[in-house]
Amino acid sequence: MRAVPIIRSRTGCFTCRRRKKKCNEEKPICSGCKRNKLECSWPADLPVQNQGQGQGQGQGQSHNRDKAPSTSSSTSASGSASSTAAATAAPPRSPGQTQSDAPPVSPTLQRPLQPASPRRKSAESGIVPLNNHESPVPVVRRYSDGSSDGSSRASGGSISIGIRNPDEMQDDLENPTSPVSPLSPFGTILGLDSETALQQRHLSDASSLSSFAFTSGRESFSGENIFMHENIPMNMSLLPSHGHDSFELLSYYLARTANSMGNGSTDINPFVAKLIPLAFSDPLVLHLILAQSAVHRQSSKECGSGGEVATRYYTDSLRMFRNLVGEYVSGKEGTNLVVTVGSLILCLTEVARGDIRGTIFDHLAASKSLLSNLLSKPGPDSFDDLLEFLVEYYMHMVASSMISKDPRGSSQPALSPAIENAAKQLLEKNYMGQLCGCWLEILTLIPQVFQLGQSMLRTPGLATRPDDIITFGLLQSQILAFVPSVLASTSSQLAGLVFKQATLLYLWSIFGTPQQTAEQTMQGDLMNGAVMEAVTLLNHLPASERVNTSLCWPLTVIGCCTTSPEVQQTLRTRLQTMIDTIGLGNMRQTLTLLEHVWEQPPDEISPWTLRGVMQRYEIWISFA
Repeated sequence: MRAVPIIRSRTGCFTCRRRKKKCNEEKPICSGCKRNKLECSWPADLPVQNQGQGQGQGQGQSHNRDKAPSTSSSTSASGSASSTAAATAAPPRSPGQTQSDAPPVSPTLQRPLQPASPRRKSAESGIVPLNNHESPVPVVRRYSDGSSDGSSRASGGSISIGIRNPDEMQDDLENPTSPVSPLSPFGTILGLDSETALQQRHLSDASSLSSFAFTSGRESFSGENIFMHENIPMNMSLLPSHGHDSFELLSYYLARTANSMGNGSTDINPFVAKLIPLAFSDPLVLHLILAQSAVHRQSSKECGSGGEVATRYYTDSLRMFRNLVGEYVSGKEGTNLVVTVGSLILCLTEVARGDIRGTIFDHLAASKSLLSNLLSKPGPDSFDDLLEFLVEYYMHMVASSMISKDPRGSSQPALSPAIENAAKQLLEKNYMGQLCGCWLEILTLIPQVFQLGQSMLRTPGLATRPDDIITFGLLQSQILAFVPSVLASTSSQLAGLVFKQATLLYLWSIFGTPQQTAEQTMQGDLMNGAVMEAVTLLNHLPASERVNTSLCWPLTVIGCCTTSPEVQQTLRTRLQTMIDTIGLGNMRQTLTLLEHVWEQPPDEISPWTLRGVMQRYEIWISFA
């Protein structure tokens, strides 16, 4: 009796379909796989109520393919795309499979687990709904990296790993699959004929880049879209614990704010290299950075709706900081570093805001005790660089704020012994930074000049004490001996020399300014010469250079030591350029304050009378 021929079927096992061989559909192992000693894998079984619909649809699609190939290609592409998205999850290992045998999983596919949506549950159960007019199609998740081939059943079923033998490799050579196409490996899984699968591969090669590379970041990294790629973008925040503005503010910080805070004197910006890693390890530091970015963006007027966002982030950051200070005061361990960094960040946040209420002086007073306590406790060597930056940070802030104090009042020394010793250690290393540039030595002398002026001006009319005269001579010799490091950039060296002239003016003006005396004196000649020297240096330094972000203090001192309209216009133009390019709020307030200073009678203009002008116009700012 003649044997019944085996009819080629599109519903056979996956192994026969892949090898383009006939399958007798005998389960669990067909005759072809048994004869060739191959793993025989089958599609997941359909639910009873959907089985008839799936078969009917398959027959209808087969009939339509014969009549209209273009329609078949479109339908197949839709099914392949859906199965591709469902198959991107890495298959689980069988009990007998070792770790080394498991196919490698791409790191981009290792995402945190999320609650399964209805569509994801369908994909995990082996049923992927294509659209509203099609029945579910059973799929098997498959991962292929070009060197290994595997297929598995849906979750809860048995796992079948296809081992490539020479016969299969020959089939692959005869039917090449594009390694860059995310759709092509699944054409045969869905039972496409060879012609349709080939068309699908050509189509996917042309569209794979556009369909994956140009999706939005929120959509590409959505856990939902790992299983099902949809046209509706997923709104996932990079910083989920913060508002939807957080990513935009962080981007603005990295692009603008960090560069505005640092003066560019070094290649590495610690506002990024030091603070950003700390921010992603502590929510308070991150929120403070975002608040600083928000207020800087508002001050720069680069965002029409930035006022509300800046106010919200600033208020929240203050609330979080107060809570941490409460924990620190109560003796909680591990908060010293974060609360110190937070207080210093808030100082420059007030600078970016252009705060005129003197809030920065409260933060600066807190920073002194916090930093002193932090320096007194030995920490790991890995924090040495961060501590150096914090010392530089504080020195820059306190030196730029001394001129705002009342010289006739009593106050505590600006530098504690711990901070002063740390600053001396930095000087021994020829330290250069993004805040102090190459003039850290000058910053350490400014508080000493203020203490001398405080001692000499507290009781006017008294004869100068010998100790004050000696201190004056020592400070003058130290300032005159300052020479910027040759390792610094040209702009940093010029800025350092401007600081040198401004500090000399600050020291000499203790005895008065040239406009305060009618007669010509040697002191007046020295001060006028220092003003002209500073203006010459400024003319060689473009006003758009980043280093100008540190020049508010010397520009203010120079402006308080001259009545020349030409010099005043030079300072006015430079400050306006700094406002337009850097955009920190205190630059705008510095210009406003200088305009008020220049309105005063000439004999009342001096760096040591600036406090009175600030009090009269209620502008309490730091010149950091």
